[in-house]
Amino acid sequence: MDNKLLKPLIISISLIQGIVLTLLYQSVEQNFWPATNPVWLTSLATLAISLPLLTFLCITQSNIKETVKYIVPFSMVLSFLGAYVGYQQEPKEYINNSTAMAVFCFTALIASFKALMYIQQYISNKKVSYSSLFKLSWRNFIIFGECWLFVGIFWGILNLGAGLFAVLEIEFFKELLKKDWFVIPVLNLAFGFAVIVFRNIIHTVDNISTILQTLIKFLLPALTIVSLGFLITLPFTGLGALWKTGSGSLLVMWLQALTLFFVNAVYQDESHQRPYNLILHRLVFIGVALLPIYSLISIYGLWLRIEQYGLTVDRCWAILVWVLLACFSFGYLAGILKKRDAWLETLSSVNIAMGIAVLAAMLLVNSPILNFQYISAQSQLSRLEEGKISYDDFDYAYFGRSLGRQGYLQLQTLKEHLKDVSPEKVAIIERMYVNHQVETDENSFSEFETLLTFWPRKEVFPEDLLNVIYEEETERRWSTYRGNTYYLVAQDLNDDGIPEYIVITENNYQTSADMWFKNNGKWESKYMTTHNPDENRYIKGYIQNSEIKTVKPKWNNLRVGNIEFKAQVN
Repeated sequence: MDNKLLKPLIISISLIQGIVLTLLYQSVEQNFWPATNPVWLTSLATLAISLPLLTFLCITQSNIKETVKYIVPFSMVLSFLGAYVGYQQEPKEYINNSTAMAVFCFTALIASFKALMYIQQYISNKKVSYSSLFKLSWRNFIIFGECWLFVGIFWGILNLGAGLFAVLEIEFFKELLKKDWFVIPVLNLAFGFAVIVFRNIIHTVDNISTILQTLIKFLLPALTIVSLGFLITLPFTGLGALWKTGSGSLLVMWLQALTLFFVNAVYQDESHQRPYNLILHRLVFIGVALLPIYSLISIYGLWLRIEQYGLTVDRCWAILVWVLLACFSFGYLAGILKKRDAWLETLSSVNIAMGIAVLAAMLLVNSPILNFQYISAQSQLSRLEEGKISYDDFDYAYFGRSLGRQGYLQLQTLKEHLKDVSPEKVAIIERMYVNHQVETDENSFSEFETLLTFWPRKEVFPEDLLNVIYEEETERRWSTYRGNTYYLVAQDLNDDGIPEYIVITENNYQTSADMWFKNNGKWESKYMTTHNPDENRYIKGYIQNSEIKTVKPKWNNLRVGNIEFKAQVN
């Protein structure tokens, strides 16, 4: 194996990849193209990561053309999907669709490993079998994990050395490790070197795989007993107890998925060789045959939740996972009914076909075909239009929090309809989508003033007070006044004939207030406790209608000496 690896090529690609990733990182840090365009940034970053990585794990001296022939098109597909995911970040000044980006990274990783083992199998000119695909997938997984472990340890050693030199007051190495132009290429070179090392000891990698499979072999009977025990007791307990957990379908699918994974790790060959004695073999046999029951239970639970609350991104994922698990389970059951003890022949063919199905699913969820954010938005809006949910109960925050661009677009359309129906909901939507980009000094204060509502009128409030309030709201770089509404009320609260100045801050999460007063010629504020039993998030109508009055406390304070007691009663 050693003489088949293209060491210089792998190291060269690692270095080039490090340079490209450094440039992409710097574009993000310094905000120049392609970082200014999420479509290009995500697409280029995907290509820069996937193409070298897949090449590292596949290429040898004898398959260069075949590797390029299949790895490049697949990486381009991932890059195009990355562009679509990047498009879901638009408009970037209002949307932070980190959920879609995280899902893309996870699903692209799964798709890459699935595609890699099929490509490796195909270019080897050997007959496609599940046992060989399984071996390739474990090899790739272990090599990938070991490489990252090596990089992590290597990075730790560099930081340790930098720390030791810093003790000696030699700051050069410490400062060097803060430079992205050094860190990223060095870690990429370390990863490429690790690939060469671990691919040269492939037999050791296979031994690790064997150890893990042996552990799974002992765990499968225990998991099967738990599975069968659950099914036996279920008729006596009913499904009610399962649904009370709030995650019954998820638990059932986890048990089903683990069983399928363990079965595939133990029964890899199409031969009639049994890894267990007859009793354990029959136990596993029965457990596999009953797996479709879990599909029926979980889909019933999912149907109940969808019927009650509609589709969400999580439920769309649950449906997709259910479909894949059900295809595996019913495929195995069909093989058992048809082949009896020779069902392993069917297991192999089902796994090969379903591996491609999983690969396709992982790609499609990042495309317009299975855009779960769009599907969820349409489902929730349909419930609103059909009267299954009112405007007051509609979860506007979910659209902004979990549905990214699709939620933004749908709420902008809904906002037009709500203008005359429910203006307070329009305010909630507008607060959800605020431009968090750093403002300029020329327009920031004037923009802040647009968020202020005065009572009884603006002229009552000192100009220097407004400046102080603005400075307090903008002094912390991690916070922003955007997304807030401010009500400035001048009201005499202590019956001394002089109005106090109260600033009420309102957003989609809370309503708070501060009382401002001058102390020794300097403006100071005192926090006011707020009692808002109805969780009202739009009090502008009350302000405009002058529904403002002072309320005497029901309970006076008690003073004993210089100690004062205040009743905290609503």
